[in-house]
Amino acid sequence: MTQGRDAKLVLDTSAITAWVRGSVAVGETLAEINDENGAVIIPLWCLIEAGHNTAMIERERLELLIAHPATFLITDDAEDWEALVALRALTGRPDCASAAMLALDLGVDVMTSDPRWYKGVADGRIVLRIEE
Repeated sequence: MTQGRDAKLVLDTSAITAWVRGSVAVGETLAEINDENGAVIIPLWCLIEAGHNTAMIERERLELLIAHPATFLITDDAEDWEALVALRALTGRPDCASAAMLALDLGVDVMTSDPRWYKGVADGRIVLRIEE
């Protein structure tokens, strides 16, 4: 899944959107993880929502993020649909459910601008808040 790199973080829609808009915090975190030969997971649903949220105006920035050596675009496993339904109920959003599922599976945090989306998942302990 990550070509020998250890997963370190999942970016949710808000983190991807922040990066597209030039977030220093997200960029620095990505660079640090890359320096450690780690992997940053991008759930497909979060990429889709970020593309929608930014109206694809900064498509080049999205493509740059996808092409980054530390990022890996991951789709949900169809066999996980029931768990994703449960996580959707907890987070209120399908993209956040996908990010939470990957974070739980990989034992890493979700980088987000809104920790409230994940407060019902693992008591909100899977969150790394974007600090600008």
